[in-house]
Amino acid sequence: MPETDHDTLTKLLDIEKENNRILRGMHRSMLWGRIFTFIYWLVILGVLGWSYYFVQPYLVKYLETYQKLVHTISTLDSGAASLPNLQGLLDKVR
Repeated sequence: MPETDHDTLTKLLDIEKENNRILRGMHRSMLWGRIFTFIYWLVILGVLGWSYYFVQPYLVKYLETYQKLVHTISTLDSGAASLPNLQGLLDKVR
């Protein structure tokens, strides 16, 4: 039984409606994916910022302590050069 133009157009219209429904669903999924990705990165950056704000006083304190330690070690190093030869003193004591 040959198809008429009306039957062909009806089938084509049904296929286009289904295609349009699928494409709209894909577009909606893509949009929600972008929104959730943006929220994901916003949360990640917010946690990092909050962590830095919370930990920063401790980091500053430890950095100052480290700088004092390095200064003390360099002072001791320069002072050690001014000490007399300890090996010579040990030899004299024996």
